[in-house]
Amino acid sequence: MFSTQGIVLDHVKYSETSIISHIYTSEFGRQSYMINGVRRSGNKGKAVFLQPLTLLQMEVTHKEKKEIHRIVDYRVVHPFTSIPFDQIKRSIVFFITEVLSKVLKEEHPNRELFDFVFHSVKVLDSDVPGLMNYHLFFLFQLSRFLGFGIRLSGDDGGKYFDLKNSEYTMTEPGHPYFISGETLKNWTALSNANVSDLNAFSIGSRKRRELLEALVLYYELHILNFGSLKSLKVLHSLFEG
Repeated sequence: MFSTQGIVLDHVKYSETSIISHIYTSEFGRQSYMINGVRRSGNKGKAVFLQPLTLLQMEVTHKEKKEIHRIVDYRVVHPFTSIPFDQIKRSIVFFITEVLSKVLKEEHPNRELFDFVFHSVKVLDSDVPGLMNYHLFFLFQLSRFLGFGIRLSGDDGGKYFDLKNSEYTMTEPGHPYFISGETLKNWTALSNANVSDLNAFSIGSRKRRELLEALVLYYELHILNFGSLKSLKVLHSLFEG
């Protein structure tokens, strides 16, 4: 029996009333847990395992090399106060969840990464400034924990940013995976921003879309089998509507 915090990522249907929930834990990394009766009518308590990014404190059984584990007891650490009622926040949650489901594959703990995601979810549920830019800010911060964060070089950083090699350069790279101009300016500004700076980071919907597409490409180049993001189209339509 172990005690661990957890962040709900996603789930798959197992039977008419049960699911297997994928949860990123502080003690064991990403793990799968069988949740019985969650899809049975009237069983509202277990519905938290269907809600992306729910923050939990859990008592679990854990055995090495076992693929699916069991949750003995649990409670919600931070009940959401705004995410379920805000369309933009709900869309950002689905986007962040889809990204995390693709990059959090390791079945061993990374406490710094866990604490970052845990704290980021709580910030998103608060009165976060510059909400329209939060998903961009999150991706920049997450890349540092995944090992391909932005590294500045020189006084001005360079005229181009090589997405493939994760570096600024004064000469145009010999491949198409780079950014420059205003997109690069926004990239540099946001990569060095704090969450308190997001409200002052004012860009139009087209520039925000270009920056997001560059960030997603950056992840595709550095995460094996990252694939496409279904939630990307939802964000574009929401922010450009």
